[in-house]
Amino acid sequence: MYIHIPFCRQKCTYCDFPSYQGLEDYFDVYAYALRQEIESSQSLLGTDPFDTIYFGGGTPTVLSIKELNRILETVYKTYTVSSDVEITIEANPGEVDAQYMRHLYELGINRISFGVQTFRDDHLRVLHRTHTAKMAQQSVLDAYEVGFRNISIDQIYGLPRQTLEDISYNLEVIQSLPINHISIYGLQVEPSTLLHRQVMDHSVILPSEDICEQMYDYLVEGLEKQMFDRYEIASFGKDGAFSRHNIKYWHGADYIGFGAGAHSFVGNRRFQNTPYVVPYIHKIEMGESPCIEEEIITSPRDYEDFSFLALRTKWGLVPSLFESRFNLDFHNIYGSVVTDLMRKQLLVYEDDAYRLTKEGAKHGNYVFSQFLTS
Repeated sequence: MYIHIPFCRQKCTYCDFPSYQGLEDYFDVYAYALRQEIESSQSLLGTDPFDTIYFGGGTPTVLSIKELNRILETVYKTYTVSSDVEITIEANPGEVDAQYMRHLYELGINRISFGVQTFRDDHLRVLHRTHTAKMAQQSVLDAYEVGFRNISIDQIYGLPRQTLEDISYNLEVIQSLPINHISIYGLQVEPSTLLHRQVMDHSVILPSEDICEQMYDYLVEGLEKQMFDRYEIASFGKDGAFSRHNIKYWHGADYIGFGAGAHSFVGNRRFQNTPYVVPYIHKIEMGESPCIEEEIITSPRDYEDFSFLALRTKWGLVPSLFESRFNLDFHNIYGSVVTDLMRKQLLVYEDDAYRLTKEGAKHGNYVFSQFLTS
């Protein structure tokens, strides 16, 4: 289950997610609408218990503990929830103090993900992040102190004027903190963002593609030296601390999303709510569905998605699972594709699965594109 809280204290320069700043007056009425949507959705899924719940955004921690508790109470009242459920919440460093995090933990939220991005203050300022490097470190320490043992952070490489020395410094800080999960992302310049305008008018300078590739290699090697296991192209966990929630996405499991802009995938149906806060609230108040787009996923789209999502992970693409799920012969469809990718040393076949090589992981988009048959 995914629950979207689309509010932020400040919009980052690179962000093109459905999130909004300056809508504080809507926090409570949005949370109420969210609870109504959850209560009215029970017929969408069967009776199997949920074993992951993920609060994403935006910044979910802009909501009060009281509102978050009400949302969780509604979930537990409406659905069956596993006794060992993983409940994740995203948070911005410096915007949550130890007391707030202690209350989160007492609500049963047992995994916290901080949008750190970098431990260099000059890069944080360029991104319009609201925290400093010191705040980020303190937030991680506070989370651990109040009881969190699943602590994740995001790191972005390819930032304006970022160097390999900066990446090395970030790795040193990571090693000093009780972090057991990291997601790494190359900076993406999306057309609708402030960052895009800054790049176009040359007010910010980005590293070259060659330098970004070196940063990626340096990050991966540095995290692996710290005993982080790369279980997905951009995700690293220590001592098995993998995101159970995201693994379900990559393995093609059903999921349901609530809130403005949330996506769901149930059976062969994929649907999306309106991303706009006021229309979302209005539709819920009128007793209408906030869904604005629905798609029926049929072949070959279903097995294409299954294939490249599986390839993102350390477990790889298993032909026998493909064949049992779709009742199709894997090698009749993809035999020439996997042969060519192995010849290019982008894929390897071992333990009954096709997996990305290190080079294949760096060129993942190309590899995935080869599995598009339509």
